[in-house]
Amino acid sequence: MKFANKNWLYSFSEIPATLNEASCEKVANRLHARYSKLAKNWSAELNTEWLCRSYLAAKLIMQATLTVNSMEYAKSKNLRVTVPYLRYNSILSLTRALILTLPEHDWKEGGLLEIGHTRAIEQAADYISKFDRNVSEIFLDNALIMKASRELISYRAPSSGDNMLTDIESFLSLSSLIAELCQFNSELLEASITKHAERSAFSLKIDSLSKLSNIEVGDQVIGDPEDAYRLGYFARKHPGMTNIYSMMREGHVDDYFGAWCSETENLGDFDPDEEKNIIFDIP
Repeated sequence: MKFANKNWLYSFSEIPATLNEASCEKVANRLHARYSKLAKNWSAELNTEWLCRSYLAAKLIMQATLTVNSMEYAKSKNLRVTVPYLRYNSILSLTRALILTLPEHDWKEGGLLEIGHTRAIEQAADYISKFDRNVSEIFLDNALIMKASRELISYRAPSSGDNMLTDIESFLSLSSLIAELCQFNSELLEASITKHAERSAFSLKIDSLSKLSNIEVGDQVIGDPEDAYRLGYFARKHPGMTNIYSMMREGHVDDYFGAWCSETENLGDFDPDEEKNIIFDIP
């Protein structure tokens, strides 16, 4: 699509509906300049880092999609106690995905994923303010309400249940906006790499990929064979960093959501394959 004086692979819907096109063009130009500076010094290390960041952002958008749909299913079954968790985890996943696409946030060998909840929300709001301060304030207020609602259920066991919790009418549109901004940023980075990066730097550091598929949680290391396979594919077949939408290969998408399908297929079971495009046009 043509938008903000640029051609885009992805057909944005929430960005043009929410943000001023002239503001989007200004932000895109500034961000493109920062990405170009990065791409002119491209190396195998940077290539590995940004492929990992893009891959993680793509997974976090899929994770948010899964939790949004889980939330909608929980509502339909009166499992309301889970709704604050699922709603907040969805917006947190998207917020972290957005942070992963911004060059001012140091990767720290994957440590960026451990960014604190409030800091991630505030940094995402700061980025959105570059487009529109009012939209940024709406996002920040609602994200903090979702955080408080989750913590109220978790830590205070309210006797009134969820009756005092604030309903977020703009939840889905905010979720779509954050997911689309992740794609917006990743396309700008990919364009900068295509124009400026040396092709000899399009290689991946296997040790870094291994860390991504062997996840340290406290003193536990949990291996993910599906991630190992997917990252191995990129190393063999497509070692260059690509945008988030293109990172979502059809086989990976099917396997990601299929991993949460019911083993018994009882009538009325949650189907994670339904509504995969509820916040982002996942291929």
